[in-house]
Amino acid sequence: MIDFFENYFTAKPIGMNLRNHVIQFFNPQSSLLLAKDKLATKKLLSGNGVLMPRSYFEISKRADLKLMENFPKEFVLKPSCGHGGNGILVLERKNDGYFDPAGNEHSLRDIRRQLLKILDGEFSGFREKDIAIVEERLYPSPKIVFKHAAGLPDIRIFCINYVPTMAMLRYATKETNGRANLSMGAIGIAIDIETGEFTHLHRKKENEKLSFADFGISSGFIMPKWEEMKKTAIKASQLSSLKLSGVDLILDKNDRVMVLEINGRPGIEIQNINEKSLLEKLEKIEF
Repeated sequence: MIDFFENYFTAKPIGMNLRNHVIQFFNPQSSLLLAKDKLATKKLLSGNGVLMPRSYFEISKRADLKLMENFPKEFVLKPSCGHGGNGILVLERKNDGYFDPAGNEHSLRDIRRQLLKILDGEFSGFREKDIAIVEERLYPSPKIVFKHAAGLPDIRIFCINYVPTMAMLRYATKETNGRANLSMGAIGIAIDIETGEFTHLHRKKENEKLSFADFGISSGFIMPKWEEMKKTAIKASQLSSLKLSGVDLILDKNDRVMVLEINGRPGIEIQNINEKSLLEKLEKIEF
């Protein structure tokens, strides 16, 4: 065990400084760069049998904007090097407009503007030009659609040394415009890493008490295909050579386990959702 752990208690959640130190210790720079590039990650994982959403188009320059006329009726638009869910649009064409899961309308001009922002690197920190990915829109399995649902719920499995260590489901609602983003108010549901059982439910709002009954979730609910999800997270983290990672998965309408992306710098709010510290898990790792 490394000395920097000695002054911490296992009950104390790790903070950003310790997380950053561990990331630098665990994850090669080449793997961090790979994880940042969604296109490169998709090619690696898909090429090795990991299911991921199908890509329709890759828009890398302004001349490619003419491809807009070939966009399908439904699609997801995302920046290849974006982070935190920024820049993503989920759209469906209805009559002469496009609508997101919350019912907000987006014109062709709005979509073109979003594409230009992506190309200019607005969602990747302006440090580089980016590529816009147009991919298939996925719908969740009805087995994990409960009350107040809007958009696609996803599952984050936090892996340490390629071992699933902590997990949660991020549940999107109309309040979050269909985005499964905890910082925007999405519901975080803790998942027992061994059994797949839902154990805690949280949202980032002060003095708000929520219960599983509020969402029509039965007591003792177990995530479908949990063992397959863990195996998929292990495979994705191993392929990417990320010893510390956050693997984001979904269970689609056909009950297929698919990887959305893998994060080489995963957030640590998963500790609050699970009401547990990651430190105890880190202490047991042989460096």
